[in-house]
Amino acid sequence: MAAENDEAHSLPSWFVAPGEVDTFSWLALCMIFLALYGLVTLYAAFDRWAEHRSKGTPLSKTIPTLLALALLYEIFPLDHFSMLLPLAAILIAVMMDWSRYKFGREGGFEDRAEATADPGDSVNDTPPAPNPPGEEAKGV
Repeated sequence: MAAENDEAHSLPSWFVAPGEVDTFSWLALCMIFLALYGLVTLYAAFDRWAEHRSKGTPLSKTIPTLLALALLYEIFPLDHFSMLLPLAAILIAVMMDWSRYKFGREGGFEDRAEATADPGDSVNDTPPAPNPPGEEAKGV
């Protein structure tokens, strides 16, 4: 692909003339995107595994938060952001874990919402079966 000009210097082998397709650059872009996709997929799999392993431990929210911050710092250049943003996220996760530890699982918001909810309020519940003909409705 080297073209010779008058001064006996050849063009570089990677040179592409205007109007032609540069397949090497498209291949390189595809490889970069595939590498980023693979990195995010591996982090997501590891995050899911770590989240399941951390259930019931004192740091059940903090561990996935730290992994998400590590992924962000791995992929994006976050040097121009304030350090208070990731520190705030870590502090919130630690406080959630501490409050769950301090006040117990029974006092948690999710548990209270489940305890006070009516059994028929869920979207996934099936509606009660209609009464057979000749029987009156009970308990209304």
